[in-house]
Amino acid sequence: MEAEEFKNLLCRYETNEVTAAEKLMLDNWYAAYETESFDGFTDADHAKRIKAEMKSVIMAKLPAKNVRLKLWRKIYTYAAILALLIPAVLIFINRFKTVYTKAGEAGYTVFTTSAKESKILTLQDNSIVHLNPSSTLKLSSLFGTLPQRDVFLEKGNAFFEVAKDKHHPFIVHAKQLTTRVLGTKFRVSNGADHITEVNVSEGKVEVSHHQKVLAVLLPGKKIRYNQKTDQWIKSDFGIAENNAWYKSAIDFNQATFDEVANAVKINYGVELKSAHPNTINYRYNLQIRSERSLDQTIRMICSVHKNNYRRTKNGIVIY
Repeated sequence: MEAEEFKNLLCRYETNEVTAAEKLMLDNWYAAYETESFDGFTDADHAKRIKAEMKSVIMAKLPAKNVRLKLWRKIYTYAAILALLIPAVLIFINRFKTVYTKAGEAGYTVFTTSAKESKILTLQDNSIVHLNPSSTLKLSSLFGTLPQRDVFLEKGNAFFEVAKDKHHPFIVHAKQLTTRVLGTKFRVSNGADHITEVNVSEGKVEVSHHQKVLAVLLPGKKIRYNQKTDQWIKSDFGIAENNAWYKSAIDFNQATFDEVANAVKINYGVELKSAHPNTINYRYNLQIRSERSLDQTIRMICSVHKNNYRRTKNGIVIY
Protein backbone atom coordinates (compact mmCIF):
# COMPACT_ATOMS: atom_id res chain seq x y z
CA MET A 1 0.00 0.00 0.00
CA GLU A 2 1.33 3.44 -0.93
CA ALA A 3 1.94 6.00 1.82
CA GLU A 4 -0.83 8.30 0.54
CA GLU A 5 -3.34 5.46 0.50
CA PHE A 6 -2.35 4.47 4.02
CA LYS A 7 -2.76 8.05 5.29
CA ASN A 8 -6.23 8.26 3.74
CA LEU A 9 -7.12 4.98 5.41
CA LEU A 10 -6.04 6.32 8.81
CA CYS A 11 -8.12 9.46 8.27
CA ARG A 12 -11.19 7.40 7.41
CA TYR A 13 -10.54 5.14 10.39
CA GLU A 14 -10.58 8.18 12.66
CA THR A 15 -14.07 9.14 11.41
CA ASN A 16 -15.40 5.53 11.39
CA GLU A 17 -15.72 5.47 7.58
CA VAL A 18 -13.74 2.27 6.96
CA THR A 19 -15.17 -1.06 5.88
CA ALA A 20 -15.09 -4.08 8.17
CA ALA A 21 -12.20 -5.53 6.16
CA GLU A 22 -10.21 -2.29 6.34
CA LYS A 23 -10.83 -2.03 10.07
CA LEU A 24 -9.64 -5.60 10.59
CA MET A 25 -6.49 -4.93 8.57
CA LEU A 26 -5.67 -1.82 10.61
CA ASP A 27 -6.37 -3.57 13.91
CA ASN A 28 -4.11 -6.45 12.93
CA TRP A 29 -1.40 -4.02 11.82
CA TYR A 30 -1.65 -2.15 15.11
CA ALA A 31 -1.60 -5.40 17.12
CA ALA A 32 1.61 -6.40 15.38
CA TYR A 33 3.32 -3.25 16.64
CA GLU A 34 1.94 -3.89 20.13
CA THR A 35 4.08 -7.00 20.35
CA GLU A 36 7.21 -5.62 18.72
CA SER A 37 9.81 -3.42 20.29
CA PHE A 38 10.03 0.11 18.88
CA ASP A 39 13.51 1.64 19.00
CA GLY A 40 12.85 4.94 17.29
CA PHE A 41 13.30 6.90 20.52
CA THR A 42 16.69 7.68 21.97
CA ASP A 43 15.62 6.63 25.49
CA ALA A 44 12.58 6.29 27.76
CA ASP A 45 12.66 10.00 28.60
CA HIS A 46 12.57 10.90 24.91
CA ALA A 47 9.55 8.65 24.36
CA LYS A 48 7.71 10.15 27.34
CA ARG A 49 8.41 13.72 26.25
CA ILE A 50 7.31 13.13 22.65
CA LYS A 51 4.12 11.43 23.84
CA ALA A 52 3.27 14.31 26.20
CA GLU A 53 3.91 16.91 23.50
CA MET A 54 1.85 15.07 20.90
CA LYS A 55 -1.00 14.50 23.34
CA SER A 56 -1.21 18.16 24.35
CA VAL A 57 -1.86 19.12 20.71
CA ILE A 58 -3.93 16.14 19.54
CA MET A 59 -6.28 15.98 22.54
CA ALA A 60 -7.18 19.65 22.08
CA LYS A 61 -8.39 18.95 18.57
CA LEU A 62 -10.47 15.83 19.27
CA PRO A 63 -14.14 16.28 20.26
CA ALA A 64 -14.61 15.42 23.93
CA LYS A 65 -17.10 12.62 23.20
CA ASN A 66 -14.56 10.87 20.97
CA VAL A 67 -11.61 11.07 23.36
CA ARG A 68 -11.03 7.49 24.40
CA LEU A 69 -7.89 5.89 25.74
CA LYS A 70 -7.84 3.24 23.03
CA LEU A 71 -8.18 5.85 20.29
CA TRP A 72 -5.37 7.97 21.77
CA ARG A 73 -3.05 4.95 22.03
CA LYS A 74 -3.66 4.11 18.39
CA ILE A 75 -3.15 7.66 17.14
CA TYR A 76 0.05 7.97 19.18
CA THR A 77 1.46 4.66 17.89
CA TYR A 78 0.52 5.41 14.28
CA ALA A 79 2.01 8.89 14.44
CA ALA A 80 5.22 7.81 16.17
CA ILE A 81 5.91 5.04 13.66
CA LEU A 82 4.83 6.98 10.59
CA ALA A 83 6.81 10.06 11.60
CA LEU A 84 9.96 7.98 11.44
CA LEU A 85 9.15 5.79 8.45
CA ILE A 86 7.01 7.90 6.11
CA PRO A 87 8.04 11.55 5.56
CA ALA A 88 4.71 12.24 3.89
CA VAL A 89 3.02 11.91 7.32
CA LEU A 90 3.48 15.69 7.65
CA ILE A 91 0.34 16.08 5.57
CA PHE A 92 -1.55 13.87 8.03
CA ILE A 93 -0.25 15.81 11.02
CA ASN A 94 -1.38 19.05 9.42
CA ARG A 95 -4.96 17.86 9.92
CA PHE A 96 -4.45 18.83 13.55
CA LYS A 97 -3.53 22.39 12.49
CA THR A 98 0.08 22.26 13.57
CA VAL A 99 1.57 25.75 13.51
CA TYR A 100 5.17 26.72 12.93
CA THR A 101 6.75 29.18 15.31
CA LYS A 102 9.55 31.65 14.67
CA ALA A 103 11.78 29.32 16.70
CA GLY A 104 11.45 26.79 13.89
CA GLU A 105 9.86 23.99 15.91
CA ALA A 106 6.44 22.76 14.82
CA GLY A 107 3.64 23.61 17.24
CA TYR A 108 5.78 25.10 20.02
CA THR A 109 7.08 28.43 21.22
CA VAL A 110 10.64 28.10 22.50
CA PHE A 111 12.32 30.49 24.93
CA THR A 112 16.08 30.35 25.48
CA THR A 113 18.64 32.33 27.46
CA SER A 114 22.34 32.67 26.87
CA ALA A 115 25.04 32.13 29.50
CA LYS A 116 24.74 35.73 30.77
CA GLU A 117 21.05 36.34 30.14
CA SER A 118 17.89 36.00 32.24
CA LYS A 119 14.31 36.42 31.08
CA ILE A 120 10.98 37.03 32.77
CA LEU A 121 8.07 35.56 30.81
CA THR A 122 4.39 36.28 31.32
CA LEU A 123 2.39 33.38 29.89
CA GLN A 124 -1.06 33.62 28.36
CA ASP A 125 -2.68 32.51 31.64
CA ASN A 126 -0.79 35.29 33.53
CA SER A 127 1.63 32.84 35.11
CA ILE A 128 5.16 34.25 35.38
CA VAL A 129 8.34 32.32 34.63
CA HIS A 130 11.76 33.60 35.70
CA LEU A 131 14.18 31.88 33.33
CA ASN A 132 17.78 31.63 34.48
CA PRO A 133 20.85 31.85 32.18
CA SER A 134 21.57 28.89 29.87
CA SER A 135 17.98 27.65 30.05
CA THR A 136 15.40 26.47 27.53
CA LEU A 137 11.63 26.44 28.05
CA LYS A 138 9.00 25.53 25.51
CA LEU A 139 5.24 25.35 25.47
CA SER A 140 2.57 24.50 22.97
CA SER A 141 1.41 27.29 20.70
CA LEU A 142 -2.07 26.29 21.94
CA PHE A 143 -1.11 26.99 25.56
CA GLY A 144 -4.05 28.55 27.38
CA THR A 145 -6.67 26.78 25.25
CA LEU A 146 -5.98 23.20 26.38
CA PRO A 147 -7.44 21.25 29.34
CA GLN A 148 -4.10 21.48 31.13
CA ARG A 149 -1.19 23.92 31.01
CA ASP A 150 1.90 21.94 29.97
CA VAL A 151 5.36 23.52 29.84
CA PHE A 152 8.64 21.77 29.12
CA LEU A 153 11.85 22.82 30.86
CA GLU A 154 14.35 21.30 28.44
CA LYS A 155 17.36 22.45 30.44
CA GLY A 156 18.43 24.98 33.03
CA ASN A 157 16.65 26.63 35.93
CA ALA A 158 13.27 28.35 36.20
CA PHE A 159 11.15 29.84 38.97
CA PHE A 160 7.40 29.56 38.38
CA GLU A 161 4.69 31.82 39.79
CA VAL A 162 1.59 29.97 38.65
CA ALA A 163 -1.73 31.76 38.22
CA LYS A 164 -4.45 29.91 40.11
CA ASP A 165 -6.87 27.94 37.94
CA LYS A 166 -8.30 24.81 39.56
CA HIS A 167 -9.86 23.69 36.27
CA HIS A 168 -6.59 23.77 34.29
CA PRO A 169 -3.65 22.15 36.13
CA PHE A 170 -0.20 23.58 35.43
CA ILE A 171 2.31 20.82 34.65
CA VAL A 172 6.08 21.20 34.29
CA HIS A 173 7.91 18.43 32.42
CA ALA A 174 11.62 18.29 33.28
CA LYS A 175 13.28 15.18 31.86
CA GLN A 176 11.89 12.23 33.82
CA LEU A 177 10.01 14.28 36.42
CA THR A 178 6.55 15.80 36.15
CA THR A 179 5.49 18.53 38.57
CA ARG A 180 1.75 19.18 38.84
CA VAL A 181 0.32 22.31 40.49
CA LEU A 182 -2.81 24.46 40.55
CA GLY A 183 -1.37 27.75 41.78
CA THR A 184 1.87 28.24 43.66
CA LYS A 185 5.50 29.39 43.55
CA PHE A 186 8.25 26.86 43.00
CA ARG A 187 11.60 26.35 41.31
CA VAL A 188 12.64 23.58 38.94
CA SER A 189 16.29 22.90 38.14
CA ASN A 190 17.08 20.63 35.20
CA GLY A 191 20.87 20.37 35.13
CA ALA A 192 23.36 18.71 32.82
CA ASP A 193 24.61 16.66 35.79
CA HIS A 194 21.62 14.27 35.60
CA ILE A 195 20.05 15.94 38.65
CA THR A 196 16.53 17.39 38.61
CA GLU A 197 15.36 19.35 41.64
CA VAL A 198 12.01 20.85 42.65
CA ASN A 199 11.76 23.41 45.50
CA VAL A 200 8.43 24.80 46.74
CA SER A 201 8.10 28.33 48.15
CA GLU A 202 4.29 28.60 48.28
CA GLY A 203 1.36 26.24 47.87
CA LYS A 204 1.67 22.53 47.14
CA VAL A 205 2.99 20.49 44.21
CA GLU A 206 2.95 16.82 43.28
CA VAL A 207 6.15 15.40 41.77
CA SER A 208 5.89 12.21 39.69
CA HIS A 209 8.20 9.89 37.78
CA HIS A 210 6.53 7.95 34.95
CA GLN A 211 3.09 8.41 36.60
CA LYS A 212 4.39 7.22 39.99
CA VAL A 213 4.03 9.93 42.64
CA LEU A 214 7.37 10.45 44.40
CA ALA A 215 6.34 13.20 46.80
CA VAL A 216 3.81 15.91 47.58
CA LEU A 217 5.82 19.00 48.51
CA LEU A 218 4.74 21.82 50.83
CA PRO A 219 6.58 25.15 51.33
CA GLY A 220 10.15 24.65 52.50
CA LYS A 221 10.37 21.13 51.04
CA LYS A 222 12.32 19.96 48.01
CA ILE A 223 13.02 16.77 46.10
CA ARG A 224 16.30 15.94 44.38
CA TYR A 225 16.18 13.22 41.74
CA ASN A 226 19.18 11.46 40.15
CA GLN A 227 18.35 10.25 36.65
CA LYS A 228 21.28 7.86 36.48
CA THR A 229 20.57 5.99 39.72
CA ASP A 230 16.79 6.48 39.73
CA GLN A 231 17.08 7.61 43.37
CA TRP A 232 15.53 10.65 45.02
CA ILE A 233 15.81 12.48 48.33
CA LYS A 234 13.19 14.69 49.98
CA SER A 235 14.55 17.37 52.32
CA ASP A 236 14.12 20.88 53.75
CA PHE A 237 15.56 24.13 52.35
CA GLY A 238 15.52 27.85 53.15
CA ILE A 239 12.61 29.56 51.38
CA ALA A 240 14.18 33.04 51.57
CA GLU A 241 17.36 31.76 49.94
CA ASN A 242 15.39 29.95 47.26
CA ASN A 243 13.47 33.10 46.36
CA ALA A 244 16.40 35.51 46.52
CA TRP A 245 17.90 34.71 43.12
CA TYR A 246 14.89 35.93 41.12
CA LYS A 247 13.89 38.92 43.22
CA SER A 248 14.90 42.40 42.14
CA ALA A 249 13.65 45.93 42.70
CA ILE A 250 13.77 49.10 40.61
CA ASP A 251 13.25 52.43 42.36
CA PHE A 252 11.85 55.34 40.36
CA ASN A 253 11.99 59.00 41.32
CA GLN A 254 10.25 61.37 38.91
CA ALA A 255 10.51 58.76 36.16
CA THR A 256 8.82 59.18 32.79
CA PHE A 257 6.18 56.79 31.51
CA ASP A 258 8.65 55.36 28.97
CA GLU A 259 11.11 54.52 31.77
CA VAL A 260 8.39 52.73 33.74
CA ALA A 261 7.18 50.89 30.63
CA ASN A 262 10.72 49.72 29.95
CA ALA A 263 10.96 48.31 33.49
CA VAL A 264 7.68 46.44 32.97
CA LYS A 265 9.09 45.00 29.75
CA ILE A 266 12.26 43.84 31.53
CA ASN A 267 10.47 42.34 34.54
CA TYR A 268 7.43 40.77 32.88
CA GLY A 269 8.15 40.60 29.15
CA VAL A 270 4.99 42.62 28.40
CA GLU A 271 4.60 45.80 26.35
CA LEU A 272 3.02 48.66 28.35
CA LYS A 273 1.55 51.52 26.31
CA SER A 274 -0.65 54.52 27.03
CA ALA A 275 -3.71 55.91 25.27
CA HIS A 276 -3.95 58.91 27.62
CA PRO A 277 -3.02 62.31 26.12
CA ASN A 278 -1.27 63.47 29.32
CA THR A 279 1.17 60.57 29.37
CA ILE A 280 4.05 62.75 28.16
CA ASN A 281 3.74 64.83 31.35
CA TYR A 282 3.44 61.90 33.76
CA ARG A 283 6.11 61.41 36.43
CA TYR A 284 6.31 58.38 38.71
CA ASN A 285 7.69 57.83 42.20
CA LEU A 286 7.37 54.11 42.87
CA GLN A 287 9.22 50.81 43.19
CA ILE A 288 8.77 47.88 40.80
CA ARG A 289 9.56 44.55 42.41
CA SER A 290 9.84 41.37 40.36
CA GLU A 291 8.10 39.23 42.98
CA ARG A 292 4.87 41.20 42.53
CA SER A 293 2.43 39.84 39.98
CA LEU A 294 1.94 41.69 36.71
CA ASP A 295 -1.57 42.79 37.71
CA GLN A 296 -0.33 44.11 41.07
CA THR A 297 2.34 46.17 39.34
CA ILE A 298 0.01 47.58 36.68
CA ARG A 299 -2.59 48.53 39.28
CA MET A 300 0.11 50.33 41.26
CA ILE A 301 1.27 52.24 38.16
CA CYS A 302 -2.30 53.22 37.33
CA SER A 303 -2.97 54.42 40.88
CA VAL A 304 -0.34 57.18 40.59
CA HIS A 305 -2.37 59.19 38.05
CA LYS A 306 -5.78 57.53 38.57
CA ASN A 307 -5.67 55.59 35.28
CA ASN A 308 -7.37 52.38 34.22
CA TYR A 309 -5.92 49.66 32.01
CA ARG A 310 -6.98 46.98 29.56
CA ARG A 311 -5.25 43.99 28.06
CA THR A 312 -4.72 43.75 24.33
CA LYS A 313 -3.35 41.10 22.04
CA ASN A 314 0.06 42.80 22.09
CA GLY A 315 0.27 43.85 25.74
CA ILE A 316 -1.38 46.31 28.15
CA VAL A 317 -2.73 49.82 27.51
CA ILE A 318 -3.49 52.36 30.22
CA TYR A 319 -6.03 55.10 29.65
